[in-house]
Amino acid sequence: MSSVEFRGVRKAFDGNAVIPGLDLSIRDGEFLVLLGPSGCGKSTLMRMLAGLEEASAGEILMDGRVVNALSPQARNVAMVFQNYALYPHMRVRDNLAFPLRMRGLKRAEIDRRVREAAATLGLGDLLERRPGELSGGQRQRVAMGRAIVREPAVFLMDEPLSNLDARLRVQVRTEIAALQQRLGTTTLYVTHDQVEAMTLGQRVAVMDAGRLQQVAEPLTLYRRPANRFVAGFLGNPSMNIFPLRMQTAGGRVQMQLAGQWLDLPAGAPAGASHAGLRPEHFALASAERSAALKLRVEALESLGHETLVYFLDAGAAGTVLCAARVAGQVRCQRGENLDVSVDVQAIHWFDAAGVSL
Repeated sequence: MSSVEFRGVRKAFDGNAVIPGLDLSIRDGEFLVLLGPSGCGKSTLMRMLAGLEEASAGEILMDGRVVNALSPQARNVAMVFQNYALYPHMRVRDNLAFPLRMRGLKRAEIDRRVREAAATLGLGDLLERRPGELSGGQRQRVAMGRAIVREPAVFLMDEPLSNLDARLRVQVRTEIAALQQRLGTTTLYVTHDQVEAMTLGQRVAVMDAGRLQQVAEPLTLYRRPANRFVAGFLGNPSMNIFPLRMQTAGGRVQMQLAGQWLDLPAGAPAGASHAGLRPEHFALASAERSAALKLRVEALESLGHETLVYFLDAGAAGTVLCAARVAGQVRCQRGENLDVSVDVQAIHWFDAAGVSL
């Protein structure tokens, strides 16, 4: 195992900085997820750690040792790719053994590591098959096994579940989490999928445009996002964020939402320009929860155990499509009104620069 540190790391292509300067530490044995949209620089950062890309500036350290000048082979990292990268003409056994043979290990040691990796990943009955005879989930396990046999200091996983269907993603995601806990190997996992990030990462580093936006435990990111980008990127549907419109009427502080005025227990903090509410902070009005708003339904998505209700918030800056998540099944048509309560204590406030207040 190994700790990893990026100090002022910069990466430019043809003079254009895709990572203008980044500092990030990964603890020994930690599972850290790099999360962000496509093109934000997360795979480039991983490739620089692997030695497949050269940093334009800054230092990359493993266990306190600068590794910028080391070759990929000398860094003792193992990478799992999105496309498996298996040799189609080789049996599973040979795919697992290949990196060890390239390192010149003795046959007995190779056989031991292959057996252990196969047992760990449930590949014992598949060792004589070729990749073309395997399912997507089995091929991904072989790709992980080829990384495990190397006994690396750091695992690097670059969107390894993207080619799997939804059901297999859940299965393999669970296997990856259990495997990392069992092995205790420092792991850097790259994804644009927030569900993977929230369920796998001990900590999550959110990136946008080559810059770190926030690094924290998953629930901290969800409950206390550092800015509007993080707030809007995490959650499905994402947080509803709308320009702040307030008034005082009859001694009550009110905020406008969906064309109506919502009573607040107190005013917005100084400097607030936007407000945010997650979909789960709405609920159907009932005897216990009095109605705060009438939402004009634009669309419904009934998921059985819950219903997503979409409505519009129109303001001077334009119209925003918002979502409310309510329990159970709702029978309502587009254009009809739905009475809902709102948890006003859960409102997030943001300043003009998008920073949380």
